[in-house]
Amino acid sequence: MLCTSAQAEWLGHPVGEVLDALRAEGLTFIYNTKIVPRALRVEEEPRASAGVELAREILAAHGLALKQAAPNVYAVVPAPRSTASSTAHVPTRGASRDAARIEEVVVQTSRYTVAPERIGTQTFLTQQQVQNMPRLADETLRALQRLPGTAMNGYSSLGAVRGGEANETSIILDGLRLYEPFHLKNFLSPVSLLDSRIIEGIEFHAGGFPAIYGDRMSAVIDATSVRPAQPRYYELGLNLFHATALAAVELAGGRGHVLLSGRRSNVGDLVQLSENDFGEPHYWDGFARADYRFDEQTSAAFDLLVSSDAIDALKDSRTQRARAHYRNVYAWGTVQHEWSDSASTRVIGSFTDLANERHGEAERPGARVAQVSDERLFHVVGLKLDNRIDASSLQQRFGAEVRRLWGQYDYRSEVAVQPDFPFPGSPGYTRVRRARPEPHGYESSAYWDMRRDFGGRWTVQGGVRVDTQTYDGSDDSEQWSPRLSVLYRLAPATQLRASWGRFFQSQGINELQVEDGLDRFHPAQHADHAIVSVDHAFAAGLDLRVEAYRKYYRRINPRFENLWDPLVLLPEAEIDRIMIAPQSGRAEGLEVLLQLRPLATPIGSFSGWLGYAWARAEDRVKGHDVPRSWDQRHTVNLGIVWAKGPWTATLTNSFHSGWPTTTLQLEPSASGEPRIALEQRNRSRLASFDTLDLRLTRTFELPHGALDVFVEATNALSRHNECCVNYSVTRNVDGSFAIQRDVDFWLPLVPSAGVLWRY
Repeated sequence: MLCTSAQAEWLGHPVGEVLDALRAEGLTFIYNTKIVPRALRVEEEPRASAGVELAREILAAHGLALKQAAPNVYAVVPAPRSTASSTAHVPTRGASRDAARIEEVVVQTSRYTVAPERIGTQTFLTQQQVQNMPRLADETLRALQRLPGTAMNGYSSLGAVRGGEANETSIILDGLRLYEPFHLKNFLSPVSLLDSRIIEGIEFHAGGFPAIYGDRMSAVIDATSVRPAQPRYYELGLNLFHATALAAVELAGGRGHVLLSGRRSNVGDLVQLSENDFGEPHYWDGFARADYRFDEQTSAAFDLLVSSDAIDALKDSRTQRARAHYRNVYAWGTVQHEWSDSASTRVIGSFTDLANERHGEAERPGARVAQVSDERLFHVVGLKLDNRIDASSLQQRFGAEVRRLWGQYDYRSEVAVQPDFPFPGSPGYTRVRRARPEPHGYESSAYWDMRRDFGGRWTVQGGVRVDTQTYDGSDDSEQWSPRLSVLYRLAPATQLRASWGRFFQSQGINELQVEDGLDRFHPAQHADHAIVSVDHAFAAGLDLRVEAYRKYYRRINPRFENLWDPLVLLPEAEIDRIMIAPQSGRAEGLEVLLQLRPLATPIGSFSGWLGYAWARAEDRVKGHDVPRSWDQRHTVNLGIVWAKGPWTATLTNSFHSGWPTTTLQLEPSASGEPRIALEQRNRSRLASFDTLDLRLTRTFELPHGALDVFVEATNALSRHNECCVNYSVTRNVDGSFAIQRDVDFWLPLVPSAGVLWRY
């Protein structure tokens, strides 16, 4: 069995297998069996243990060398006579690292990383694996949906995490919290603003996160933008969903760097070519970053993230129509100073501007007429201070943040429903709503977080934070959030972790539920997390993590849902819209994740993962425990990655139990008219969800750079995954009534293909 790159036992292994195994470090080697035959083996134990240095050394012994085609992409070529035995290091992104690099000690439970280079039990996927993973519309966040504790529908880019609502997840980019960072945000948010080409690493906390994070109850996605190490680096990409471009250049002798990236949607163009009449979505986004290092201690950076959306959506033979325009602008500057090797300060000043505009109408003569006009503007100015002080066994982080916020709502809706719609005997009604609140005020927070090592086995991390809000007018007091995590090293390959904490979540200035008739903010919600986990690294390249959690909601704000169909254009105008007001809630579960690190075989290098979760998410409503609408008792995620030379193939499968639904029935009545009866909400379930996705990538060496060509299929078996139910009542020829249940489905088979040129 081939060892990983962290082990120096390569003697006798086929050279091709070693090159394939190094793909785990984000490196791609292009070769064929003529230049690297299967019989070619490592003849002497190399001095290098990882990265490009290892590849160069074992190839040099056979008169071969590497030619860089693009960042992290190398072609195996015959070595010039003068350099056949050279093992000189050539700097490249992801390869210029210490071979014996020690991974950061992680104390928290429920933390996973998507990292460009780190391999370990806390790393779920490398960035190279993410790029080669089947992801509808190349959406970065879909990679996180492969973890056991997330709920996915195959369409939305952000799912529920461990029973929480989607808005209980905080999304951060380069230190700045992003508000509503999604395209088509009123249409289930299928694409985020985190373009996969600009993201280098992600820390994902599914719960139990430290005190440096706050104001969300369930999860944190902390992303870092890419920083190519080359003096000049360019990308051009085209696929069925997007056209992309990226450029990065070095300035001032390497002290400064500028990165520009843009992405445009192709979906609207494809819709115009199709025969389906369901509207036209158009959107684009752009990211820019400029950074400069003044000296060895001080550096500064400026980031800009912008997006624009326009969509005209149609449904039910054009009887429903919605038009929406969105604009997002995030601008922030960062200054960081290293006072010493053990102390640093970071200051972030930011400005956020959001504009949402939505208009729609639904008209069914003799049944229902609805009109909606919804315009919202939000502005946020923020200042954030972070400090770090490290001693020999004690590390501390502390800081504060203040934001000034302004909001403006202008909402109008009129709904007129005729009697006997949608069912015989249904009463008619007319509802008119008007709301124009203009909230404004401040958010502030402060935190202290410490980590202390006790001997060689115990590490404790604890902290506390306090948050306040003045814009909501709820007269809510400060929210104090204590956190505690403990790590115990049972053995060199086995670690035990436990976390407990209280997590508050205020209602954001952009989250006022005016569409459902509410014009006041609710007090902050909160949940208590208790988590225990164990992970073990097996010698065979297998990593196992088992984690149990319990999340108890002591205060939950009312929310609004549509009983049967989430895929509607104007949710607040539907007759199945209801308010859910729980007294409390809980989410609990057991998760198991088994990961296979790259294992080389004669036919290539294999890696993958297998995850299982048992979970339960319920609300306590009027003395009864009611499953949440995204409750999924059983979840299984499988991934298999194969890499050989320039080829990479990835197959993933996601399965979960069907989500709860409410059944509608007919009951006889004395008048002869049908009587509609609802069972208790969410006591039935839809059919189970299962999707098989695959992607095949081939990298070609070009005179200038490298070209990646891929084909992909989402829901490759075109499985009908139930999402929505519609009921109607019809009269039979004998005068009796019958109820008809129509089921709609999530996405069918969605093929894609594309190219990416890297230079």
